[in-house]
Amino acid sequence: MEFIIQIAIKLTIGFTALLIYMNINGKGQLAPVTATDQIGNYVLGGIIGGVIYNPGITVVQFLIVLLIWISLMTAINFLKNSSEGVKKVFDGEMVFLVKDGEIIKENFAKVNLSLVDFYTKMRMKGVVRVKDIDKAFVESNGQITILQKNDKNLAIPLVAEGKILETGLEHIEKNSEWLMEQLKEKGINDLNDVFLAEWSEDKLFVVTK
Repeated sequence: MEFIIQIAIKLTIGFTALLIYMNINGKGQLAPVTATDQIGNYVLGGIIGGVIYNPGITVVQFLIVLLIWISLMTAINFLKNSSEGVKKVFDGEMVFLVKDGEIIKENFAKVNLSLVDFYTKMRMKGVVRVKDIDKAFVESNGQITILQKNDKNLAIPLVAEGKILETGLEHIEKNSEWLMEQLKEKGINDLNDVFLAEWSEDKLFVVTK
C-alpha cells in the first residue's frame, strides 16, 4: 500500500511540474519542433519513467530532479530566445540539399541522408522530379522543406518580436541591411517596433507592436 501511495504522489508531482513548466514556457513542449525540445521530452520521460517506480528514490529527491530539469529547460529557452546565435548552437541550423536547382552533394553526408531516403521524403511531399526543385533544405528540427521552382506560396518569417531571424534571411538569400531598407520604405526605423515581418510572394508583410 505504501508503494502505491508513493507512486501516486510522484505521478502527481510529475504532472504538476510539467503543467507549471508549460505555463511558463508555452505549450510547444507538447509538439516539439526543435532539437532541445525533443531532448527535453526524452529526458523528462526518463526522469518520470525511471524514478516513479523506484522505491529507492524518495519523493523529495524526485522533486529536486524535476526542479533541476525545469530550471535547465527554462534557462535554455530564455537563452535561445535572446540570441539567434545561441539558438543555432542548441538547435543547429538549416542545411541546403538543393539550392537554386543545384544539388549540394556534400551536404547529404553532412545530414546523414542518402539519396534513396531523400527521394522517399520528396515523393511524400508530392514532388516527383529533382529537376523541379528550386530549394530543398533540412530544418533545424530535422524536417525537410522542399520548394519547387514554381512555388511562390511559402511565407518566410524575417522578424519575430523585434528580433531578426537570420535563418529566414538565408531562405530568401538576403541580409539584414536589405531588410532594414525594406522596413524603412514602410516608415519603420526601429526594429523593436516590429512584431512580425514576413516575406511572401516577393512582398514584405509587417505587423507592428
